[in-house]
Amino acid sequence: MADRAQQSQQAQRDFIANVSHDLKTPLTSIQGYSQALLDGTAAGAAVQQRAALIISQEAQRLTYLVEEVIDLARLENGGLHLHLEPVDANELGAELVDSSLPRYEASGVTLTWRPAPEPVPLLADAARLRRALTNLLDNALEHTPSPGEVTLTVEATELGAQVQFTITDTGAGIPAEEIGRIWERFYRVDRARTERRGSGLGLAIVKEIGEAHGGEAGVTSVVGQGSRFWLKLPAKVENGAKVGVADHTR
Repeated sequence: MADRAQQSQQAQRDFIANVSHDLKTPLTSIQGYSQALLDGTAAGAAVQQRAALIISQEAQRLTYLVEEVIDLARLENGGLHLHLEPVDANELGAELVDSSLPRYEASGVTLTWRPAPEPVPLLADAARLRRALTNLLDNALEHTPSPGEVTLTVEATELGAQVQFTITDTGAGIPAEEIGRIWERFYRVDRARTERRGSGLGLAIVKEIGEAHGGEAGVTSVVGQGSRFWLKLPAKVENGAKVGVADHTR
């Protein structure tokens, strides 16, 4: 019990330190560039336009971070309502690939799409599931250098009782001692790369969304060879009920 209490206290300290850093960085930029506009230091239309653009981008970054913190708190506390509806995993996967391609092409990373041979129905909150899978695709892109490859695969598993989304990358991989911590809030494997724009909440949100649907998320990885993340959810049977999962809507 003492060990668990100490771990909980350390997690709280880490959370405060990380969220403070992630809030302070964009706020510093907003404050600096807005002051430059106010006192006339940013002279000329081009300089002013760049200052306004940076302020807008940093404000969006703050908004996204706050939304992620709120979403994660709701998921963990059971306060997030899931709007379950029939979803075809192949259609959702194709949509995500189309929306992600511009980011991948700009980074020089190939995005490969491997749908299931037949329609794969499931009952899910489409918006939340899209959020979880986007987080996984963004995470794979962030850790895969050019000219690498990321593959999104959809398949029915366990005699059709479950649907699995798998994201495989050719990135650096995750050290074995880090695997157990990557789902923690704000935890980053490569802490030295402070220029990264991610909030450190993406994988934590993936895990919570998966569990809220009665499913689970996982990863296998080999340093130097890449990682394989997966999100497994209960399938939707013909009568519209979920297979082997309690009602997780709240």
